[in-house]
Amino acid sequence: MQPRTRLKLISLALPILLLACGKNPEEKAAEIAKDVDAALGTQRWEQAEKKAQEILAIAKLSDATRDQARLKLEQAKSEQQAKLHFQRFSGAAGTDHDTAMAAFRDMAQGSYYRTLAKSEYDRILPSYVEDHLEKAGSATFNGRCTDAKQQLQLVLDVDPQNAKAVELSKKPCAKKAE
Repeated sequence: MQPRTRLKLISLALPILLLACGKNPEEKAAEIAKDVDAALGTQRWEQAEKKAQEILAIAKLSDATRDQARLKLEQAKSEQQAKLHFQRFSGAAGTDHDTAMAAFRDMAQGSYYRTLAKSEYDRILPSYVEDHLEKAGSATFNGRCTDAKQQLQLVLDVDPQNAKAVELSKKPCAKKAE
């Protein structure tokens, strides 16, 4: 075969070979999704986010595949935020229970970090509740009704069934004459 004919055959066959070797969009997305799952499983949230965005950048994906990628992207972003709240929680848990409790509340319900913080949260919860019940009682006694309501609400936000808070909220609070 002449070199020129061989070159023509190669130039015709090359695009066909490349198409045969190339993956369809769903296969490519599935491969990248494995990387996303691995990154999520090892708490590498930024990497998971980037890989999920790679999937979303692929043209001609099914709606189901695109929806799964969006969910994983949202999870990665949510965990990045939860990590910041966890750091704030950890820094405050020993000294500033109000800040720690607020940071815990800001973590998404199913977050890895919320699970990680749960035992410390459970440890500080009783003293947080007791502190705010004490402040509410004092505010009620001194006729500072707005302060009392705020303190009770802080307790009820973390323990809606707290008997002492419910009882105190039912007591009348008369503003004292100045």
